[in-house]
This record gives sequence, C-alpha cells and structure tokens, in this order.
Amino acid sequence: MNVLKDFIESLEKKSNAKDVKAETELRNLGIDSLDLVEIVMDLEEKYKIQFSNDELNNFITVNDVVKAVESKL
Repeated sequence: MNVLKDFIESLEKKSNAKDVKAETELRNLGIDSLDLVEIVMDLEEKYKIQFSNDELNNFITVNDVVKAVESKL
C-alpha cells in the first residue's frame, strides 16, 4: 500500500499537473476545494478512514494528506 503514490496519481489526473512531489502545495496544483474533497473522499473509501472538516482545512501539502492517511491506518 503506497498512500503517496495513490494520492499523487489522483492529483495528477484531476489537475493535469505533472511532477507532483510530497512537498507540493495543494493550492499550486490548480484544483479547487471541491476537487480536493472528492480526491480525499476517494482515499477515505479506499483506506476505510474518515477525516473531519478541521483535518481537511489543515491540508497544505501533498505530504500533509499522506501523513494524515497513514496515521489513521
């Protein structure tokens, strides 16, 4: 299970961004908050976890999301 790889693939599909890295800021990917919520919901479903709205608001970088997912596994 590779959370970083899964999340980056989802982000690249949704944003058409290339070379997304762990330190990439989500706001620099050209996706809006609804897109991000949809991507995170896919991760929640895949990994059988759930995030609160407060947690979602704290996601700044790709790695923030990955760490949050991994902490719930």
